[in-house]
Amino acid sequence: MDETTIQVYSVLFVAVTVVLVYTARFFGRRRARRRLQRQLAGMDQIPLWITQGIESSMPLHLSFGGSGIGGDSTPAALAEAEFYHHVIGRANASDMPPIVTMSAPATIPLAQDVVRRAWREGNTLSRAQWYPPDLAYAGAVAASAAAEEPAAHIMAGRFGAELALMLDSADRRGQPSLAVSERLDGQAVAFAMADHVLIGEELFAAPSAVSQDGGGRADAVILDVWRGLIIFGATVLLMLEFSKQLPLLTWPLVVVIAVVLIVLGAFAYRRR
Repeated sequence: MDETTIQVYSVLFVAVTVVLVYTARFFGRRRARRRLQRQLAGMDQIPLWITQGIESSMPLHLSFGGSGIGGDSTPAALAEAEFYHHVIGRANASDMPPIVTMSAPATIPLAQDVVRRAWREGNTLSRAQWYPPDLAYAGAVAASAAAEEPAAHIMAGRFGAELALMLDSADRRGQPSLAVSERLDGQAVAFAMADHVLIGEELFAAPSAVSQDGGGRADAVILDVWRGLIIFGATVLLMLEFSKQLPLLTWPLVVVIAVVLIVLGAFAYRRR
């Protein structure tokens, strides 16, 4: 497949996604009832953490890690900013604005804008804090957690093995945590040590879980539609490849097996 064909397919994919998103948002606002959404780990705990922070005048700690604008982590950084925007918006009844930390310099304006747009006052830019990357960042976050005593930690960004230091510090102080990392080593640490963990593209669905408008939920619906189509297409291509390697497989048998796998996958997803 040449570069021109890939560009055409990319443009078509973006155009179809935009049309689907706005269509879903239009019909989502016309519906009074809430759409059924897949459950994400820890999302039901965020309102409880926010309430505890309000009652005890403790801030939330929101971390971008090493996610930044202008590199390969840009899509994730924007998804994290949208996620944190909704979290901060729900916590703005508190006397303590949240602490937003990052280690990528390009993320500083993004974090400041998130706090300024979501918080009820505009003088909270000092709560967006930059620290040097890697172990220095982990040590600074752990020290800040000891001094500020946040109600909970939400760490969604680019983290490596240094995430273990931050999660261990939070655990020793009895501070709950939710974590997800773009890097495999950081994701492994999050899965093993965080109280709640998001996996893979759940990061991009997280804003809809804390959003209070229909637009975010509509975006999550489109994300689920594309995910289902990709799973369906991958299953069909895999079965077609098997049919070429094994002469005993016939087209009807391939179709039956594919349908069975899809039905089992849908049943398992609904049972989740």
